[in-house]
Amino acid sequence: MPRPLTDRERSVLDALLAAEFDGVADLREQAKTVVVGGICGCGCPSIDFDHSTGERGTWVRVNAGIRDSHGDGLFLYTMGPWLGGIEYVGVGETDPREFPDSSLLTVTPAS
Repeated sequence: MPRPLTDRERSVLDALLAAEFDGVADLREQAKTVVVGGICGCGCPSIDFDHSTGERGTWVRVNAGIRDSHGDGLFLYTMGPWLGGIEYVGVGETDPREFPDSSLLTVTPAS
């Protein structure tokens, strides 16, 4: 299953990592070579990055709202110090099959 990120996934990851927060420099370095290791079974665009760290637990690092949506968004999470994935959060009855264009994101570090 491991595969390269699509252009849209790469663009969204880069937009999420443009926010400034503790540890972002290391995550930006990881992002240069990260690959997709899994996708959500429901059909939404959520992805998990491929790595075997043995880390347990996840931490939300940044949240992103989607301009002109009705509450949809996404967040970047880590597993310990490693990129974990990007989770799509939809409030509608159906989810899109790919992430929104990165220019539509309003990104804020998680508190």
